[in-house]
Order: sequence, then C-alpha cells, then structure tokens
Amino acid sequence: MRKLSLDECKKISLDILIDIADFCDKNDITYFLSVGTLLGCIRHKGFIPWDDDIDIMMPRPDYKRLLNEYNGKYKLLKPSEGLLYYAKAYDPNTVKYEADTDYKKNKAIGVDIDIFPLDGIVDDQEVIDKLYKRACFLETLLRLSNQPIFLRKNPIKCVNRIIPRIIGSKNLVKMIEKNAQTYDYDESDYVIRMRWSPNGFTGALPKSVYNKAYGEFEGHRFCIPEGYDEFLTAFFGDYMTMPPEDKRVVHDFECYIKDENENS
Repeated sequence: MRKLSLDECKKISLDILIDIADFCDKNDITYFLSVGTLLGCIRHKGFIPWDDDIDIMMPRPDYKRLLNEYNGKYKLLKPSEGLLYYAKAYDPNTVKYEADTDYKKNKAIGVDIDIFPLDGIVDDQEVIDKLYKRACFLETLLRLSNQPIFLRKNPIKCVNRIIPRIIGSKNLVKMIEKNAQTYDYDESDYVIRMRWSPNGFTGALPKSVYNKAYGEFEGHRFCIPEGYDEFLTAFFGDYMTMPPEDKRVVHDFECYIKDENENS
C-alpha cells in the first residue's frame, strides 16, 4: 500500500461529498454542510487550511433514507455496526488508521466523510442538558469500548475499557440513538445535533435555521443551512475571526491506497 498525502486525502473526501450530495439531490434527500466544513464554506470557500475532514448533517428522516437507499460507488459505515453512533461514507479502495482505535477489534475503513443526524428537541435547556449529559456519558463508553484495553499502563484505565466492552459497542450505539430520538423530528419546532461538542455547545436551534440554501466549497455548490450565521455563531462564537495557531486542531490519522490485488 502507498501512503496518501494530506492533499490526496482531501481530494478523495471531496469526491465522496460530491457523490453523496449528488445522490441526495437526485432522490430529494436533505443534507447540509456542517460545523468545520460549513465554516470552511463560509470563511474560505473550501477546506479550513489546517482542517482535514468533511462533515455533513441531515434531518433524522433523511439520514435514515440515505442509510437505507444509498447504492453509489462508496461504502457506508452504519451505526448498527457498532464502531460509531453516526455514519460515515468511505472509499473502499483506501485504508485509514486513526489514533486510539483498536484495529484488532474493528476493521479499518477508508478515507471518509462524517454524516450526522439532526434530531427534534424541545426549547427547554433543562431537558437539553439532561439528554446531552447522557449522550456524552454513553459516547465516552462507546469510545472506550473501541480502544485497545492496554493502551496505557494504568490498570484503572484498563478496567475502564473492559466495562464498556462487556456492555458491547452495538448496545451502546442503540442507547445513544434512543436518547437522541427522544423527540420526533417532524413534530418538533427545534432541532439539535445531539453529540459531544468540544466547545460545550448544547443549544437547540429553531427548525427554520435548517431551511435550504447553497454555498461554495472547493469550487462546488452544496446545500447549507439558510441560518448558517446563527448555527456557526452558536457553535463557534465569532466564527469569522481566525483562531490562534495552538487552537487549530488537526486529526491524527494515516491513510493508504490499496494495491490493485487488494481490491480484487
């Protein structure tokens, strides 16, 4: 296998996004660029210079349709497989190794994009905080269940990895999805991206924020939330100001392209 450069990984992930977006457009499935990808679209008209991945988000009903109906050239990693509580679309001709994932327990996938569901919620911060804390706790257990047990020498931390494995990653994913779907999307006036957030953003946004609009990303036209300013402000604050260099997060992974005989 040949190791891929960061630019090659970006090109592959962009191709995946183009394919998924095209499938969604042709099948009346709603999607939006999300978080860092949305920020890149608005601030840079492409990738954030130090960023290396692509995120999209979808209303839960559309998310379910994509997982059930997509039949393109890329592969889907679904939550039901137990590695993650959200989906990924990936290139099966590549292999991606991420830090802190146990590849003896889990099969490596390829260069990918992340696909997150949007769920309904009530405009009640006490309820949101309760669901969010549960989501964070369950996600932490899921992450531990997919890490090597003996990643560190500390025996207490090793035990912390054994307990989630006893529960089982697939059971943890089911609990995360049940928690996220406490309120029906179609019947809700507010929407939330129910996942752990590095900046602690747990707020609900009006569903009107997620009306369709369009933006440019790497020379292509993609769907973005009409209320992108409200979304990005809630998530990043003053999002048009570049963060200091020590806050520019780069993900820890290595990607390879498979040899021809590995794809046959």
